[in-house]
Amino acid sequence: MRPDRKTLQLCRQVERALHLAFADAYQDEILQQVAVTSVAPAPDSRHLAVLVEPVDPKSTLTAEEVLPTLFAASPYLRNEIANAINRRKTPELSYQFRSPLEATRDSSERGLRGSPADDDES
Repeated sequence: MRPDRKTLQLCRQVERALHLAFADAYQDEILQQVAVTSVAPAPDSRHLAVLVEPVDPKSTLTAEEVLPTLFAASPYLRNEIANAINRRKTPELSYQFRSPLEATRDSSERGLRGSPADDDES
């Protein structure tokens, strides 16, 4: 089932808040090297899945370095999100890290399968 408009709006707001938190306020060397790629409901708007990737495609960062840093920063990040959105409760966040190699492989696989529009026309 596709998320509704309000859920998608919340995901965009959270993505924007995290982007600003990573770039400006949080002075952590590892978090300054990653960027939020997407935020999606998991499975609903009370829980959001946050996908992060290194800013530099040649980065050697690993999930073992990034994920513990994200979990340690979670209270700060949720506070930043709470200040940026108008909701009674701030969503819980789960984090996923995608290395540059995985990102390249994913985009290559999408290219081999064709675009989603190609599938609709068949």
